Order: sequence, then C-alpha cells, then structure tokens
Amino acid sequence: MPELPSIRIVAAVEADLPRVAELAGVIWRKHYPGIITPEQIEYMLDLGYSLEALRRFITEEGAGLDLAYVANRLAGFAAYYRTDHRDELKLDKLYVHQDYHGRGVGRRLIAHVEAAAAAQGRPTLILNVNKHNAQAIRAYERNGFAVRESVVVDIGRGFVMDDYVMAKTLSG
Repeated sequence: MPELPSIRIVAAVEADLPRVAELAGVIWRKHYPGIITPEQIEYMLDLGYSLEALRRFITEEGAGLDLAYVANRLAGFAAYYRTDHRDELKLDKLYVHQDYHGRGVGRRLIAHVEAAAAAQGRPTLILNVNKHNAQAIRAYERNGFAVRESVVVDIGRGFVMDDYVMAKTLSG
C-alpha cells in the first residue's frame, strides 16, 4: 500500500485522552487475541489506558503522547517516557488502527519519538514487544530496532508480559 501523504502528528492534550483509550481498545481487541488471553487484554487495557495512566505522558517531564491523524481521523498514537538510564527514552506505546497499517503512520510516529529522544540527548530508544507479536517485531526491525534481551514481567493478577526488549541507537 502506498504511504499516506497527509499524516499529521500532534501532541496530545487532556481532552484527547478518552479518544486515545477508545482507539487502544479497538486496536487491542482486534490484534491481541491469539497472542494473549481476552482476560489479559482487558486487564492491560484497564491498567495502561485509564485516563490517569495516559495523563502521565502529557504531564511528566521528558514524556510525550503523540497522535497521528489522517485527514481528521485519529489513526494511531505513540507514548514515551524517560527511563532511569540517562541515555534512553522508552517508546511505551505505539499503536496504529488496522485500516492504516503499512501506510507510513507507524514509521512517522517512530520518527517523531526519535526526534524527542535526540532533543533530550538520549541516544537510545527502547521498547518492549510481546515475543509472539511477530507483525510488530518485523515492523520494529524494519525501523532499525534489534532485540536486546528477553524479559518476563509480572504485571499482577497472575498475568505476565513475556517480552523482548528491543533497542535502536539513534544516529547523531
């Protein structure tokens, strides 16, 4: 599919948070069945997409929540924050509505987060991705990320995130 010429990326504000949570629900409920259980999908949506959880990306220093619009439709978003390691910025969320996969939206969001990392003097961008999320792993590899390590993180209620940590060193 050809790249979309009219992708607009803007910083989220408080009023955008409910729409981000709604879009996350649509994407997760379509993408993650078969990767994680329906129960874990709902638990992780509650955990990561409450207004309080999203708010930290627009209020914490060094964090951000970027929204990608195609025409006037919210097509995807990326959220990031500073880690305890002073050279790293973590891409915590990157989701694109299925209607826009393969059209450059994800790549543009990644580039926007890379620019934020560079502006903050953090030359490494990291992320976690489920080990069974082959589509996302391939997309991240196409964008210059490589697997750094394998982790299993207990997230409560008997659920774990069985992830790869992927990293990309940004060119100076």
